Amino acid sequence: MSNAAALPYTGEDRYDDEVAPHGVMPATVRGARLIAGVAAAVGVVLIVITVALGGSLGALLAGYLPSFALVPLVLLFRQAGDLVRKATIGVAAAALLVSSTGILTGLPPGAVGIVANGAVAGLLLRPSAQAWFTRER
Repeated sequence: MSNAAALPYTGEDRYDDEVAPHGVMPATVRGARLIAGVAAAVGVVLIVITVALGGSLGALLAGYLPSFALVPLVLLFRQAGDLVRKATIGVAAAALLVSSTGILTGLPPGAVGIVANGAVAGLLLRPSAQAWFTRER
């Protein structure tokens, strides 16, 4: 059974970005918000475990700091404009860079941070995300 009939065909591309009803946050934006929240929650859990085991906290905090910076931004997704989307993409790109240095040094968040922050930036670059943040309020 195919779900192709449920997708609107725009004439350009059969796999065009989603069309959400007015006032409904598109899945790309919801997904970016979820991924950023989960990445920050994983960071908190790892920090708590590290403190409980008496490990080095400084490097762990430095690695997850950009991911923590995404949290206030994603909380503004419902009511904020395109500047928040652009800032979130910028912070996610910075977090991706920090994560990539973590692979070289063996510190967290490493590959998980690269995937999570790359996904956040990629989802917010989609046309449906841009339409959400530039919509009339």
